[in-house]
Amino acid sequence: MHLVWRRVCAVAALLLGVTLGLWIAFGAPHEWEGALGLLRLALGMTTLALIIGGVRLMFPGAAQNTISTPEPLDL
Repeated sequence: MHLVWRRVCAVAALLLGVTLGLWIAFGAPHEWEGALGLLRLALGMTTLALIIGGVRLMFPGAAQNTISTPEPLDL
């Protein structure tokens, strides 16, 4: 995938995630109970997945699971 298309998809995913998150926080009916409450939880998790996916598309090589040890200081 070309870098430009990755960035366009990343911005779209981030905007969709933020928009959905703001709607869940401020616009969704707060009296949802039962199954609708679980739907609201699922939408919240989808929001997090969209934001994390957008960041991974924007910066594909930034996440590393290695712990780096500090170098000794040369005095």
